[in-house]
Amino acid sequence: MIKNRFSRVESLKVMGNASKQTIGPDMKVLLWNVFKCKRKGWQNDFTSLIDGKDLILLQEAILNSPFDGLFHHSSQHQWIMASSFKSIKSNVETGVKTGSRAEASRHFFSVSEHSEPISNTKKMVLATEYSIMNLSGSLVESSLLVINTHMINFVSFEKFTAHLDQAFQAFDHHHGPILLAGDFNTWNGKRMAYFDAMARSSLLKEVPITRQPKLGHLLRHLDHIYCRGLDVVDVNVHTDVYSSDHYPISLSLRLTE
Repeated sequence: MIKNRFSRVESLKVMGNASKQTIGPDMKVLLWNVFKCKRKGWQNDFTSLIDGKDLILLQEAILNSPFDGLFHHSSQHQWIMASSFKSIKSNVETGVKTGSRAEASRHFFSVSEHSEPISNTKKMVLATEYSIMNLSGSLVESSLLVINTHMINFVSFEKFTAHLDQAFQAFDHHHGPILLAGDFNTWNGKRMAYFDAMARSSLLKEVPITRQPKLGHLLRHLDHIYCRGLDVVDVNVHTDVYSSDHYPISLSLRLTE
């Protein structure tokens, strides 16, 4: 019998301090699966990449590690982490983490119904809402909803879609702009087709990203960004950053008038 190396956490923690009251109308975003911060040079790459960013969406983020000070003592970003499991040996928690220059007006998380095989770990959806300004400098009545997620991986198609449905349910009753991004583990055509169909039904548009698929990802793109009520100004894939098994993606967005 294999001894389990992880235990469930399923909790949320808020760290750091936001430097602004609102986001927009222009916003700079970073999306990155940080591979549990295991590779050399991660901290230097991270501090460089988040400079000037209004929103940072991390997957495989960690807590209770030597890097905690970057988040607890931040005076530029509020950080919200939703942990789904922790290492029994090291007590390090793993999950998704969202950073923002504006304080979240609301936040909630949803853990996958099913678990990954062998590790028996679950994946997480984290939703955060922010007040936004329009191009004329006025406060917008609706809020920006940001969904940061890491989809369940080595499971059946039915279990995968059950978790993806949870992510889309997070904005069932939201009528303002939406940013949906993360590592969706879309490593086959069937998963990607279901994802696309769900996005179209929710009036979300995929952000076009030019990149080379990785062999380790079965030559499929796993990281995706979808928007509603936001225009894409610029997208950049940082192919010169090797401190994770995923390339960081930076993008500039503008609130649609």
